[in-house]
Amino acid sequence: MSKWKVTRITYGKCVNKIDGVQKDYCAHFLAGGEEGTPEAFFCRGCGCHVCFHEKDVETSYDRSTSTVSYTECLKNHSPQTDGTWVDGCREFVAAGEEGTPEALSCAACGCHRSFHKKEYW
Repeated sequence: MSKWKVTRITYGKCVNKIDGVQKDYCAHFLAGGEEGTPEAFFCRGCGCHVCFHEKDVETSYDRSTSTVSYTECLKNHSPQTDGTWVDGCREFVAAGEEGTPEALSCAACGCHRSFHKKEYW
């Protein structure tokens, strides 16, 4: 099972150009026919094929089948200055047993787990 799943695909404004000039100002793709028919690939608004419209894909992360790991520490140790200084800790190592309050602190840098980058895989 894939970690990513596509939840919704929409098509936005028309970007069809003729000699470098935008053909029309169609703001949203409107299917010209029923889904599954050839007419559904042409816009009712401008008549262009769906491939001339910007494609917007909304994806969601399926966290139920993934493993979480905490990597580099991102805590800024110099918030008073304009720069950013991190301690160089590359991986969260729990300071205590799972289920205890100490498990939320990193044994390597002392920071809370929430300062470490969360990665799903």
